[in-house]
Amino acid sequence: MKEDKSKKDGSQRYPDLDPPLSYERIFKEFNQAPKGKIPKELESIFLPEPTPYKFNELKADRNKRLEVPSTVPMMPSWFGQSPIPERAEKPIVPRITFKGKETNPLTMFSPEDRRIYNDLSYPWGTICRVVTAAGAGSGVIVGPRHVVTASHVVDWSGNSGGTVEVHRSGATVRASTAITNIWYYTKVTGTVGWFEQDEDYAVLVTSQRIGDLFGWMGTRTYNSAWDNEPYWWNIGYPGSIGSGIRPTFQRNARLDEPWYDLGPARSMSTRADLTPGNSGGPMFGFWSNGPYVVAVASSESASENWCAGGSWLTNLVSNARAQNP
Repeated sequence: MKEDKSKKDGSQRYPDLDPPLSYERIFKEFNQAPKGKIPKELESIFLPEPTPYKFNELKADRNKRLEVPSTVPMMPSWFGQSPIPERAEKPIVPRITFKGKETNPLTMFSPEDRRIYNDLSYPWGTICRVVTAAGAGSGVIVGPRHVVTASHVVDWSGNSGGTVEVHRSGATVRASTAITNIWYYTKVTGTVGWFEQDEDYAVLVTSQRIGDLFGWMGTRTYNSAWDNEPYWWNIGYPGSIGSGIRPTFQRNARLDEPWYDLGPARSMSTRADLTPGNSGGPMFGFWSNGPYVVAVASSESASENWCAGGSWLTNLVSNARAQNP
């Protein structure tokens, strides 16, 4: 008779000492089809998979000048208004030591112009975090159920659905809604190229009317007469600050439109602090009747960052709002 070693080493008396199962046993014992339905009292907790969104392309005539009226902002009275967002406390940067030596934590906060905020007053509550299979980026509400972001934030390859989170701040999300339609001129995939950055924007149509609750920013066409003036603000979710889950703002940014960029889609360079996660976040200024978006954060080069705007941006928002009100 074969000796039972488990009795000798005490693993029968102390089952916590048993080793994990082998892959073969896991595959055999845990390969079971689902049985029954989710209990009714638990159904509200379970979130379904996102429904694939629809693509809507606007035909591009790059040689035609396009005059487009601005889209006006909506400022909800119930959140109030604030000229600058209320800052949030920075999370405590963890100090991790190993054998008495300090190691680098996974979350780093570099000294720069961006500041974390947590403020639902208008317009700071219109910030959105856009999540698709391509990753996460930034956006802002520009209509009753419309969010503008960068085209390269969208998952153009698989279309596995997507979600817009309104004013995520850490673990708190003020609203979450599915993306149902996407309006675009150009599908920007992978790294943003020189000729793509002019057209690196898309308008997301959401299933819920988030703009009716949080308000929305207007959009207008950038004018080169505003070059190199410190008019501009940016909000977004950079991964380098707040781990990409806390909104940041910066002000006094400058934009510069190249003299040779004459088409309906335009790019502007900027020295504003923009890093991965900021993509799709708005560059906006304040007018007497509210804030207007003139461009979205797009890409970077060795010495400067780039934003995408022009009359096509305003036209894209107008079309999305008209076709999917």
